[in-house]
Amino acid sequence: MNINLTSVDTHSPKKQFLQELTILFADYQIDQVKAYFADDITWTLVGDTPVYGKDAFVTELQGMAGNKATDLTIHGILTHGREAAIHGEMTMADGKRFGFADYYIFTSAGAKKIQSITSYVIELPAQP
Repeated sequence: MNINLTSVDTHSPKKQFLQELTILFADYQIDQVKAYFADDITWTLVGDTPVYGKDAFVTELQGMAGNKATDLTIHGILTHGREAAIHGEMTMADGKRFGFADYYIFTSAGAKKIQSITSYVIELPAQP
């Protein structure tokens, strides 16, 4: 996978954590990703029914794993206390392009376990 970071400062441990997690998500490294989830995680993909619990989240990711990202661009990462957000673009193996923004809430300000994720994803026009 090609990875491009535009104006991303990863000197912050939490920003670096989110960058690494996003790369794992885009590559569907499910066994590694699930270690970051609280057992009672909630994932809301805006426009779809929310997914509750680590097992349901893993099942949802497994259903998507056949179409990994070939290109991932991370435009920015923001963190503050228990909250964080990341946004960027990705091109999938099937050629479709998506813009995304993920809003995270951690179990606590210092924790590396994710309590909830709200994801906004839109399909982008094909590049010429």
